[in-house]
Amino acid sequence: MPRPRREDARDTRELALRATSALLHEYGYLGVSMDAVADRVGVRKASLYHHFPDGKEQMVLELAERAIERDAAEFARAIRDHTTARARLTVIATYVLSGPVQTGRMVRDALRFMAQEHQDRVFDHFSRQHHLRIRGVMEDGVASGELRPHDTGRSAWAFLDLISEMGSGGETPRNADLAAWIANLLIDGLGA
Repeated sequence: MPRPRREDARDTRELALRATSALLHEYGYLGVSMDAVADRVGVRKASLYHHFPDGKEQMVLELAERAIERDAAEFARAIRDHTTARARLTVIATYVLSGPVQTGRMVRDALRFMAQEHQDRVFDHFSRQHHLRIRGVMEDGVASGELRPHDTGRSAWAFLDLISEMGSGGETPRNADLAAWIANLLIDGLGA
């Protein structure tokens, strides 16, 4: 008679992260508990602590870092595959606007309740993976003459904030037209 399959540690870890993500989307950070995650995964809470000794903060941090890495790979692809600042920003905005609704906002909201060291860790990772890439797009645009000289650091933050806020759902349609509008607004401005 075959023995029951032992719990695969990687399966439990991945299931726990998926359950945490779902709970964050449904209830926000305060609605996530180790009990709720354990119930969703079908394991004992002690098993979760084996994988995540620091509890839900550790799970949320891992989700945040994974999301940053996933998005960074898409940003890098857009930069590699396109040559102008306008095209790069449009593709990046399209990607963000077509992605999972609320992911950026969900992580940002969760971080408000976490220790300052964890907030700093995620912000530093985001800055290195996202802000510096977008700033590079802006600097390339200035160097090529496509963009006028300006504070590329601030414009990179403005772009990231705009696509994050406009991509978080609500009444605004999230589509390629909006992505192009955001890139055009940033590049062309509102002047006559």
